[in-house]
Amino acid sequence: MTIITITSDWNNGDYYTGALKGMLLSLNSGITITEITNSIPSFDVLQEVFILKNTFRFFPKGTIHLMGVMSEPSPESGMVVVYAEGHYFIGINDGRFSLLLDPLPAIAFALNDDESHDSFSSLKLFVKGVDTVINNTFSENTVATDVKSESSPQVVYNDDSITGRVVYIDSFGNAITNIDKTLFDRIHRGRNYTIYIQGPYSKIRSVSAGYSSHYPGQIFAMFNSLGLLELGVYQGNIATLENINTATEIKIRFDK
Repeated sequence: MTIITITSDWNNGDYYTGALKGMLLSLNSGITITEITNSIPSFDVLQEVFILKNTFRFFPKGTIHLMGVMSEPSPESGMVVVYAEGHYFIGINDGRFSLLLDPLPAIAFALNDDESHDSFSSLKLFVKGVDTVINNTFSENTVATDVKSESSPQVVYNDDSITGRVVYIDSFGNAITNIDKTLFDRIHRGRNYTIYIQGPYSKIRSVSAGYSSHYPGQIFAMFNSLGLLELGVYQGNIATLENINTATEIKIRFDK
C-alpha cells in the first residue's frame, strides 16, 4: 500500500482535489490518499511548509507528500521529487524544500515536463511524480538537479532580547512564533522579561504551563508541543483581537 498526502490551498468547493484523487487512484489500486489540509490561505507557501514540516514524520516511511500551494511549474522552477528521512516530497523547486527539510538533500529529481502548460498542468505532473516513485522509473522520467535554497525568517537575539515573528495562526486564532524554548532558556537565565506584541501596547510578563490556568479573555504565552512560543487568548482569538498575522514581529526583552 502506498500512502499519499495532499497539502494545499484548494478550498473544498474546488475540483482540483477530486480530479487529482481520481487520477491517482487510476494509477494503482494499492494507493491510499489522505488530505493533511486544503485550507491554507491562498498562495501561502510558508504556511504549507510549516504544516507539512510538523506532520510528515507521523506518517509511515515511504509516504509520498504532494505540496499543492503555488504548484504550477515555470521554466525557472519546475516540479521535482525530493527524498528525505524516508519520505518522498513532490512540489515546485523554488526554495521551499530548504525551509521544510534539515538537512537539505543535495539533489532533487526534476520531472520531465512534456505537458502543455494549460490550466493546472501540475495535476498531471503530480500523477507522473507518484507513478515515478511507485514504479521506480526515475531514470526514464527525471533528471537530477540541485535543490534550490531560500532563506527562512530568522530569529535575531543578543544577551538582552529576542526578536522573532509569528509563523502560523492555528484554527483557534493562536499565534505560533519561530522563537523556540531552547533559545529562550539560554537567554533567560532566570531574569524577569516582557513579551511585546505589536510594539509597546500588549505585554506579557510570564510564560504559562498550559491553556487552562487563565481567566476568559486573558492574553497568555506558552511553549507548545513543538517547543515554540505560542501566544493566545483564553477562550478567545488573539489573531483577531491583536490584528496578528504571519508578518507580526514578537519581541522579548530581558531585565539587565
